[in-house]
Amino acid sequence: MSNLVDEVRQIEGSVMEISRLQEIFAEKVLQQESEIDGIHQLVVGATENVKEGNEDIREAIKNNAGFRVWILFFLVMCSFSLLFLDWYDS
Repeated sequence: MSNLVDEVRQIEGSVMEISRLQEIFAEKVLQQESEIDGIHQLVVGATENVKEGNEDIREAIKNNAGFRVWILFFLVMCSFSLLFLDWYDS
């Protein structure tokens, strides 16, 4: 009978230890949930920043291409002006 009581107490101790560990586990899971939510918000913000950055780069490429066309037009007009002035002077 004494042996049975010892086994029951040992099992009771094990169950209490499992209960304590389960509480710790649940607490850690809740902490991780809040951390994961924070990470999710950061990732969403980073994704939006990357999209906006891509749009800004596309806009800069368009503006740069338009600027190059104007520079080319200006240089061609200057060249023709010089050719005309050289022809007119001689």
